[in-house]
Amino acid sequence: MRMKVRWMPALLGMLAVLLVLPACGGKGDLEDPGSTSRLTGLKFARKSGGEGFYVKRYREMPPGPGLVFIEGGTFHMGGTEKDLDYEQNARVRQVTVASFYMDETEVPNVEYKQFLFYVQKDSGDQKAQLLYPDTNVWFREMAYNDPYVRYYFQHEGYHMYPVVGVNWHQAREFAAWRTAIVNKQLLERDPEAILYPDYRLPTEAEWEYAARAGYEQELYPWEGRSLRDMKGRFRTNFKRGRGDYAGRSNKGGSLLYEGLNDAYMIPAPVKAFYPNDFGLYNMAGNVAEWTEDTYRVLTYEDAEDLNPHRRRGKVEKDPLQDDDTYYQKTSLLYSPKAAELPQGGQQQDQQPAVGGTWPDLGPDAAKVYRGGSWADIAYYVTCGARRYLHADSSSATVGFRCAMVRVGRPF
Repeated sequence: MRMKVRWMPALLGMLAVLLVLPACGGKGDLEDPGSTSRLTGLKFARKSGGEGFYVKRYREMPPGPGLVFIEGGTFHMGGTEKDLDYEQNARVRQVTVASFYMDETEVPNVEYKQFLFYVQKDSGDQKAQLLYPDTNVWFREMAYNDPYVRYYFQHEGYHMYPVVGVNWHQAREFAAWRTAIVNKQLLERDPEAILYPDYRLPTEAEWEYAARAGYEQELYPWEGRSLRDMKGRFRTNFKRGRGDYAGRSNKGGSLLYEGLNDAYMIPAPVKAFYPNDFGLYNMAGNVAEWTEDTYRVLTYEDAEDLNPHRRRGKVEKDPLQDDDTYYQKTSLLYSPKAAELPQGGQQQDQQPAVGGTWPDLGPDAAKVYRGGSWADIAYYVTCGARRYLHADSSSATVGFRCAMVRVGRPF
């Protein structure tokens, strides 16, 4: 009994410390402004429209529909495969990417069809027609791809296959519409709801970070340098060589089928293969994906090392730099259309197309796409490979997925 009395003051002291600690720097204290200003002593209003400044209470929001959380970090960005094309456009360097969200899958046909349905309903046939995918991207003079021209986007059998034939502008229009629809539903449930940030295309740094999923030195979005798993099944949908889009086996090799080939001669359903360790499907192969960035060879030299992103192809000359050689290098043009336009134009924000045309981006019209596709050899499905396409061009090999910034807490 005497020993219990001896230890009682110590126990009470420990309890007091534990009670005080949360108030001295716990997560809630860090992120909650409280009910009274700590700098002025004024009380915050309890409701909107009341006396005093109203502080809307924030609780951690779940990821927006379709998104997966990607915790940010530092990684080595750039090509980990030999530069077979001698382009020198993906030199390895260390950068940091903030936490963000990314779509679990590429945007499938059915979701893009829903987008067109509501655009037509709200804005009319002309706007919907402008946003319709170019199904002629499948047409070839020396091949019978006519069924894909007619059915790949329209037929119900391809609902869950990735949308293709969509240009950079159309992908961004989809992201803007998606933001409006998701937040509209929040406000219908609660007029005081805190809204989600914008859906958008990922930057190419975000895309590569998400694709690597922590495996910095690997070629592909998984551990190891093999395109097959332990059972011999291919991990992605790609072209093995000239004329070989699916292999010789008559059995499939995706998650849905057993076999020694990848089962699909064209794009596969958006969840047909294994996800990477971030839970993202088809970050290699299937269809390549648009990013937000303007393409330049020397982006790896020019862009910042925190959240790198190239908005414009041309950077202003440093007035303290006498030699303009570096300036000229960073201004190289890679768009045939842009080469004929006056220099020095600023990239325009995305605006609704007027009169059936898209905004003229001038020298900034070459946009980066990543990831390789069903029609690409293994070299192009590596995490570091980067290519470009004109913003108003489209392809049967290029689709997209959306991303969203993480606000507040980074983890």
